[in-house]
Amino acid sequence: MAGSDTNLIKPIRQKIPTMTESEEILWIGSPTSRSMFGRYMLGGAILAAYLIFWWANVVDRPTGEGQLAFLVKSTHLFADLTGVVGLFATLLIVAKFIHFQNGPMSGKWTLMWTVISASAPIFWAGVETGFDVAGIINSEASTTPAFSEGHYLLLGAFFSFTMISISAIYQRSFTYAITNKRIHLIKKFMYVDASSQSIGYDRIENLIVDTTVLGRLLRFGTIQILTASGLNVGSESTSASAGIAGDPSMSDSGDKSKKLLSRIGLVISFKRSRPKAINTPESCIYGIHSPESIHQLINQASDQFKQNSGD
Repeated sequence: MAGSDTNLIKPIRQKIPTMTESEEILWIGSPTSRSMFGRYMLGGAILAAYLIFWWANVVDRPTGEGQLAFLVKSTHLFADLTGVVGLFATLLIVAKFIHFQNGPMSGKWTLMWTVISASAPIFWAGVETGFDVAGIINSEASTTPAFSEGHYLLLGAFFSFTMISISAIYQRSFTYAITNKRIHLIKKFMYVDASSQSIGYDRIENLIVDTTVLGRLLRFGTIQILTASGLNVGSESTSASAGIAGDPSMSDSGDKSKKLLSRIGLVISFKRSRPKAINTPESCIYGIHSPESIHQLINQASDQFKQNSGD
């Protein structure tokens, strides 16, 4: 029986390399799939944007009266007239909105994939135009396949499916463990990004259960672990006035091009101020089911640890 228990515990310990042999596992878990709802929605938004521009290319402009009909006709007109340029602008706006929110979704890979999704069609069309121009000059120049309405479907499905798949892998990359001595936060993302933290109960100053409106509806939440060293506390604030005042080129009234570039860069980099603890799966017990019960378990384990240490 003891050998069977050892065989069951061994794979768990392999997932948590920072855990010592003397520790007893009280709870082990990871973010729920519901906690990645925003990333799944982003994948759906990318697909929806591509489908709208595909629809505008294969369906005649709709008719009808009323506010809804006006909205549908305006959307069709915009997508039909702008094509890949309009799709590029639409998805860039989505990327900028995510960046401005400065939340858990504002990670580098999420933004990068959204920008790539926006850029692919316009890049394809640009290469196609370049080859067409080269063909006029040199009849022997090679050509690239023309970007057609069917490519909206192919690219939209590819970028959306990849976004959702990476989100699912990302969600499974985190393992959280509570033992009788400390809390372990482990990350292993696709063998290219790994990190681990162990937080002893003597270092923990406060625990905060953070549940959003969506979290309460879908029954998940996050436990922030605050320590004296500032773990899980960060501030990422960007001020428009500070950015402009701090740029030396802005004081040079004669260099208008530098002013313009500086303002454009400021708009792109500007994001919402986050003066409170930032919830990311790497820095807290993120997006778990029933966070209140886990919060209670940590308090009990902490009290027991301190009592044993005092003895």
